[in-house]
Amino acid sequence: MIKLTGKHFKKNITPTRRQWPKYSTQILNIAGQNSQAFRSQFVGHCKDTWLKMRSEGIKGTLTEWTNYYNSEHGSEGLVTASEKIYDMICKMQVGGITKDMCIDYVKEVVYNKTHMGMGGEEVAVRVVADYYNLPYRFSTAKEESQGIDGWAGKYPIQVKPHESAFKGHVHNHPDKDKVLLVTYVPKKTVCYIHNPKFIPNPA
Repeated sequence: MIKLTGKHFKKNITPTRRQWPKYSTQILNIAGQNSQAFRSQFVGHCKDTWLKMRSEGIKGTLTEWTNYYNSEHGSEGLVTASEKIYDMICKMQVGGITKDMCIDYVKEVVYNKTHMGMGGEEVAVRVVADYYNLPYRFSTAKEESQGIDGWAGKYPIQVKPHESAFKGHVHNHPDKDKVLLVTYVPKKTVCYIHNPKFIPNPA
């Protein structure tokens, strides 16, 4: 088994939107919680929106997710959320946090963090294909029904959340002679290749 970590994900995810000053995201996180800026009345139900996007057959790159979210919710709620956070920052009497930082933080949570948390399957396909230095593509609906989530070159990949990969009925377990089995840890830059020799000669 091979473990792929942060360095393998760098080309495939964008977890942050800017270089944050030390401790600023912790402060913004507290302000966001105290102000309840991320309530659904402001930013919508991100998980439901993501699942709706996926149900429409959109795979969910960061750009696709950002565009889809904006088409569903617009940007007004993001601005409102950022204003609530900035107001709380002022009440907390914390210096060094600007309005621009607040709106960037809201976008990072809604766009980047949601994509990182919900898009584990798609990200894992890209990361693994990159590890083997092969082109990737996502599966068709027919291929998905056959237990194939993506491809690295000519090799089929099946992706599962790490904790649930081997639970349930034996017939749900992947055939590691027929697919490359990859598991990912939700919301973390970690995935595992369980049968790495399925694809010969990685780069």
